[in-house]
Amino acid sequence: MASLIASLASSGPIRILSDLHLGHDLCVVRTVESLRPLIAGAEWVVFNGDTFQERGQAFRARSAERLGELQELCREEGAGTIFLGGNHDPTAWPLEWLDLLDGRVAATHGDVWLRLISPWSVHLRTFRPALEKMYAEAGPLEPLDLEARLALLRRCRLALPPSETRQRSHSRWDRAAFLCRELWPPRRPWEVLKAYAQLPGLAGRFAETFRPRSRVLLFGHTHRAQTWRRGGRLLINTGAFVTFAQPVMVAIERGQLEAWSLATKGASWRPARRLAREVLD
Repeated sequence: MASLIASLASSGPIRILSDLHLGHDLCVVRTVESLRPLIAGAEWVVFNGDTFQERGQAFRARSAERLGELQELCREEGAGTIFLGGNHDPTAWPLEWLDLLDGRVAATHGDVWLRLISPWSVHLRTFRPALEKMYAEAGPLEPLDLEARLALLRRCRLALPPSETRQRSHSRWDRAAFLCRELWPPRRPWEVLKAYAQLPGLAGRFAETFRPRSRVLLFGHTHRAQTWRRGGRLLINTGAFVTFAQPVMVAIERGQLEAWSLATKGASWRPARRLAREVLD
């Protein structure tokens, strides 16, 4: 099996985005063209999982079309692309982990340290037995190296049902209706809050185990943009381009990393506020 891990040692500008969910009803990217200011000037763009909806009949065709537009946009701007797998595009890409700048920065989608991948899912009762069976067959996780953990993750993702969540439009009414549906059953808000609370500890320990020399860990998955410091390491969740979420772009250039919240200005997405800065040299 080919490695699920790659390295990128570019000296040119790098941009990292995650959780675009192109083609999904919840996606707030109205046109792929609106992403051009985020791509322009980059030597490489890393899309850190859930870039499009590989599964799910409701969105598959539209999502694949938007993905093609994104790839063409990157070609027009002369930017190389690296796509990492996510739970919504679980088999589309060969990579799950990326080391940048000689291992000083690491990027992965962020579901590898969540045992149930999406513990807040309304379908948890359905897919949990299959996940537990896979973990039981794998045995204790502690002896497994990073490749083995990522390979197990890829198998587990396929046990999750495809996303079929619908939202008729981005009007206030339809977004409010979506929120009400997402709050049911009552355990869901609790599971979301629990995952948010555990996230920095889980991510920090995972990085310390598998990439102890890293200074920054980038991930998405939970759709909540946030930064933490754990054990001298900067952890950055790059949020998501979906309803009720905040997208974040990480930019690396000249030995410096910055995380920027994004907002639409006119018809385009652009950096709005700097959330974090790390000198990597």
